[in-house]
Amino acid sequence: MQKYDLTILGGGPGGYVAAIRAAQLGAKVALIEKDKLGGTCLNRGCIPTKALIAATSLYAKMLKAENFGITAEKVAINFKKVIERKNTVVDKLVKGLRFLIEKNGIEIIEGTGKVLGPGKVEVDIVDSPSTSLGASSKLLVVSRKLILATGSSPASLPGISFDKKDFLTSDDLLEYSPVPEKLNIVGGGVIGLHFAQIFSALGSEITIYEALPEILPGIDEEVVEAVKRILKRRKVTVLTGTRFDPAKSTGKTLISVGRTPNLQGIEGLGMRNEGKGIWVNEKMETSVPGIYAVGDLVSKKMLAHVAYEQGYIAAENALGKNKTFSYENIPFGIYTDPEIGSVGMTEKEAREKHGEVKIGKFPFAALGIAAAMGEVEGFVKVISGENGKLLGIHILGAEATSLIGCATLALKNGLKVEQLAETFQAHPTYPEGIQEAAQASLKRSLHSIN
Repeated sequence: MQKYDLTILGGGPGGYVAAIRAAQLGAKVALIEKDKLGGTCLNRGCIPTKALIAATSLYAKMLKAENFGITAEKVAINFKKVIERKNTVVDKLVKGLRFLIEKNGIEIIEGTGKVLGPGKVEVDIVDSPSTSLGASSKLLVVSRKLILATGSSPASLPGISFDKKDFLTSDDLLEYSPVPEKLNIVGGGVIGLHFAQIFSALGSEITIYEALPEILPGIDEEVVEAVKRILKRRKVTVLTGTRFDPAKSTGKTLISVGRTPNLQGIEGLGMRNEGKGIWVNEKMETSVPGIYAVGDLVSKKMLAHVAYEQGYIAAENALGKNKTFSYENIPFGIYTDPEIGSVGMTEKEAREKHGEVKIGKFPFAALGIAAAMGEVEGFVKVISGENGKLLGIHILGAEATSLIGCATLALKNGLKVEQLAETFQAHPTYPEGIQEAAQASLKRSLHSIN
């Protein structure tokens, strides 16, 4: 039996951040992980997909080199090598994360944990060079507080089994080679759109099936309409309000209909549930005293940066502080081409809650840097209330996932559209588009028609 101040079950974004923050506060911490540190985001999600997108985006730009006066002959892509590079990137980051965790004095316990009760976890130890215990050993870990960060797994559909051949998860597709001639994508959310971006650039025939009336739920409607037009131009078929029939399908099929919280190992605690996951309050406390939960296990928004924040707050509260988590003004980025960045309310949400709102838009086509870089697709949209308070900022265009950072800063700090309009930006840069959109909402844009 080993004793700690805090035990964390799961080494993904929420778990390892909680571990590091608790260690910074002086706690003796155990971090239990049955697979790879970094969780889905680092190993099978955020990072590997962006590594693939980096390659396919570069390939797509090279095919358009003539537009920049550059002759590039016999441009080709070797997808096997693209996957190898992706694996190298991920492996390096995982090793770096392990080094960081160990340098913070955190005990990494590699194995599958089962929570016996508050502060008690039984671990089936995996056979690993980093542990002195045998392959079949069990270890009882005892601590004053416990944070659950068990993450989630890809959801499936009735009658469909993931066979790594015809029906694939996003995990499977990250390792799949060669490039499929035809790829069905069931689910028009962020995961589905990311893989549509990757494989359409590689020449696959893509059909997206979405049972809901629209793709990209939660995204501003004007952005969604623009994305659909772009996809149509790229010969990606989008079928909304359509259920996928596996009996009529041909080619490979990616099932990306969301993710299911991982409850294995915590079923016997009798915790209050919420939906498919675990209920927590704003302090990340579960219904069982002394047990906290974070990340995909509890989150209404399954995003790595949400898990980061929840892990940080849970660790602080487990060690006696009083922090709260809010779902307001959570930014997100989608790596379509062009990118999407968004924070705050959509126009529809803003009108439903506030009635009259002000809308300011600025097209990338009128942005000097966008023209110079050959990235004129998209726009910036700024939404504010009648009192001028910023309610939402939505960007479709080059560097949108980076631009949304300053937009988030503005919303998080309760700035008004007037302040955003008066914060002049360097020229020529993409952030000018945010200032121009804010000015447009006040009917004083200088480089577009108000």
